[in-house]
Amino acid sequence: MKRLAVFVALAGATCTQAIAADAVEVPIEKAAVNALPGHPLTSVVVTQCNLVVAVYVTMADGRLLRFDKSADVAIDQLLTMAYTATRSERVEVSCNETGLVGYETHEPKL
Repeated sequence: MKRLAVFVALAGATCTQAIAADAVEVPIEKAAVNALPGHPLTSVVVTQCNLVVAVYVTMADGRLLRFDKSADVAIDQLLTMAYTATRSERVEVSCNETGLVGYETHEPKL
């Protein structure tokens, strides 16, 4: 197991509350079309220097999915999927320093 910083935004807390936890890294999904037949419950879009680094999505069946630049999905489709979740958030990580520089919550676009 690796020592990872886990954002508790996925669990419904504010993004400024981050904890360190022992966890297994979430594998990267290559195609959102086959992986997401239902409506996402939560999503977190992680950006750095206004570029998407990763998108984490939780599904109703309990799956936690991760997408990054290697996903075979256009970034606009990935963001649309993420922002239609029941609860979605974007976290901006600093380009030059360590830590969070921005945070926003999105209402679902249904």
